[in-house]
Amino acid sequence: MVAYMTLRTKVSEKGHSRVKSIVAGLALAGTVSLETAAEHLGISPRTLQRRLTQSGITFWAMVEQSRFEIAGALLRDTDLKVQEIATRLGYSSPGGFSRAFARWAGCSPSSFRAAPAGAHHGTQNGAKWAEATRTPR
Repeated sequence: MVAYMTLRTKVSEKGHSRVKSIVAGLALAGTVSLETAAEHLGISPRTLQRRLTQSGITFWAMVEQSRFEIAGALLRDTDLKVQEIATRLGYSSPGGFSRAFARWAGCSPSSFRAAPAGAHHGTQNGAKWAEATRTPR
């Protein structure tokens, strides 16, 4: 029984990583949807939604987490303008992106970029808001 649970956990972690990778790619392309992600995985949208819920996260929470991680990396590692980052992540306006980023990180994209490396340890990888968006098990 323990071996089964360990195997099941490893399989679900691997599946979660695959979903996250696909969602991140779609978010960066600006074309993310539950239907498109499910199609890439070869499963129905309902099955994808059900499996994510069983893992304790919603599809859109995973999308937001991916957008935050990508935005943080682009802000830290490139000189792209905030407007260009917003466009790459599928936002129709820089204002919408800036509001979402402030909600995720607790500061504006410009402040995030200006802060010394490592200053956002509490928000690294979306940790600050990710816990708030997890579904109860």
